[in-house]
Amino acid sequence: MSSPTPTPSVCQSNAENDRTLVLRRFWLSTALLTATVMQVLDITIVSVALPYMAGSLAANETQISWVVTSYLVAAATSTPLTGFLTARFGRRRLLLASLGGFVLISALCGISHDLAELVLLRLLQGLVGAPLPSLAQAMLIEAYPPEARGRIMARWSLAVVAGPIFGPVVGGYLVMHLDWRWVFYVNLPIGIVAWLLAMAYSARTTDYQKISVDILGFLCMAVGLGALQIILDQGNQMDWFTSRQIIILTLLATFAMSLFVWRASTRSDSIVNLGLLRNRDFWVASLASVTFGAGFYGIVTFQPIFLEQLLGYPPEAAGWVSAARGVTAMAGMLLTGRVIHRTGPLSLALMGCVLSAIGGYAMTGFDLHLDPWAAIWPGLLQGLGLGMAFSSIASLAFRSIPKTATAEAAGLFGVMRVLGGAVGVSLMTTILSRSAQGAWNHLAGYINPFNPHLHAFLSMPPTTSAPLQVAIVQQEVLRQAQMLSYIDGFWALGGVFVITTGILLIAKKF
Repeated sequence: MSSPTPTPSVCQSNAENDRTLVLRRFWLSTALLTATVMQVLDITIVSVALPYMAGSLAANETQISWVVTSYLVAAATSTPLTGFLTARFGRRRLLLASLGGFVLISALCGISHDLAELVLLRLLQGLVGAPLPSLAQAMLIEAYPPEARGRIMARWSLAVVAGPIFGPVVGGYLVMHLDWRWVFYVNLPIGIVAWLLAMAYSARTTDYQKISVDILGFLCMAVGLGALQIILDQGNQMDWFTSRQIIILTLLATFAMSLFVWRASTRSDSIVNLGLLRNRDFWVASLASVTFGAGFYGIVTFQPIFLEQLLGYPPEAAGWVSAARGVTAMAGMLLTGRVIHRTGPLSLALMGCVLSAIGGYAMTGFDLHLDPWAAIWPGLLQGLGLGMAFSSIASLAFRSIPKTATAEAAGLFGVMRVLGGAVGVSLMTTILSRSAQGAWNHLAGYINPFNPHLHAFLSMPPTTSAPLQVAIVQQEVLRQAQMLSYIDGFWALGGVFVITTGILLIAKKF
C-alpha cells in the first residue's frame, strides 16, 4: 500500500511549526551572542578607560590595574562552574540570573565612588558574568542540529572575537565624548534587550539535578586559578620571581591545582569533569585555544597602545585601525561556517593559523614613521586568519562531545580561552618591559661625543639649549627603545601562532 498523502492542513501546520522554530532559534541566538559580546567586551573596553579612571579615583597605575585584574581573576575562577550550575539550576535560570546580575552590577560600577568599591564590584561582575560565553556556546550547540554546528560555532566565535577587537573603538569613543563611567553604562540597554529576548525565547526546563559536589576540590581550583591569574597579570609589575609575593602565589597555585587535579581524577563528584580531556578532539582544541588565544589577545590588546604611545594616534583612531581586522575576521568566520562541513575544522584551523602568523610577522616591519595603510593591512590579513582559526578550533572541540556534556565541556574550554588571553598579555607585557630596557642600554652606547650623527641631530631645530637637547635625546632614545621592544613582542606573538600550527599539524597527522 502506498503511504497516505499529507493533507494541505497538515503541510501548512508543519510549515508554521518550521517557521516558529526558525524564529525562536534566531532570537535566542541573538540574545546569546549579544550576551557573549557584552561579557568579553568588558575586558578591552575598560582597559582603554583606565587612565581616565585613575585620574578620577586618585589611583596610580599599579592600583588602577586591579580594575582589570579583579575581573579576570573572578572570570577564571567562575567559568569552570558553568557545567555544575547548569545541572543544578538549569540553563534558562542560570542564563537569566547571570545576564541580569551582570547588567545590575555594571550599573553599580558606573556609580562607584572610590577604587576599593569599583574593584569589589568588578570582582562580582566577573563572577556573575563569567558563565555567559560558555553557557551561550552550550545552548547554541543544543538548539541547532549537528549539521549546522560548524555554522553556529562560527557565529559564536565571531561574538568572542568581536568583543576584544571593537572594545578599544567603543571605549575610546565613550571616554573621549562622554565619561569613563559610560564603559559600564553601555551594558544597560544592550543587556536589558538580551535579557528580555532570553526570557521570551529560551526553553523552559525542569531537569534540575540535586548533585553533590567536592567542596574541597572546588576551593583548590578557585585558589589555584585565582593565584595563577594574578601571577600572569601582575607578575611583570612585581618583577616576577624576585618578588616574594609572586613566589608565594606560585607555590600556592602549584599546590592547589595539583590537589585539585588529584581529587578530580579520583572522585566522581568533581566540579569539573577532567575526563573530557580524554577526547582527542577536545584536548587538542583546548591546547590550541590556549596558544592561539595568547597570540590573539596579545596583539589586540597592545596594538592600540602602540599606535597611541609611539605614533601619537588619538584613542578613537587607534581603535579604528586595530578594529580593521574585525572586518576580515567576520569574513573568515562566514567563510568557515559555509565550508567547514565539507573540509572539516582541522584544515581550516591550520590555514587560519598560517595567515595569522604571516600577519603577525608583517607587524615586525613597523617603525616610527608608519603610515595608516601599513598599519592596517597586516591586521586585515590577520583578521581573516583569526576568523577561520578561532571558529574552526571551537568546532573541533565539540565535534565528538555528546550533547549531555556540552555545558561541562564549554566551561572547561572557556577556562582555556581565558588563560590563553592572560598568557598572551603577560608575555607581551614582560617582553615590552625587558626588551625596552635592553634596547635602551644598547642605544645609549651610541650617545657619545665621537658619534657624528649625534652632532647632526643636535644641530637641528627646535633648540640649541644644552639642557633641552639632553631631554630631547633621552626622549628619542626611549621612543626607539620602545619601538624595538614592540618589534620583539610582535616576533614572539607570531611565534605563538606558529606553535598553534604545530599543535594542529600533529593532531592532523595522528
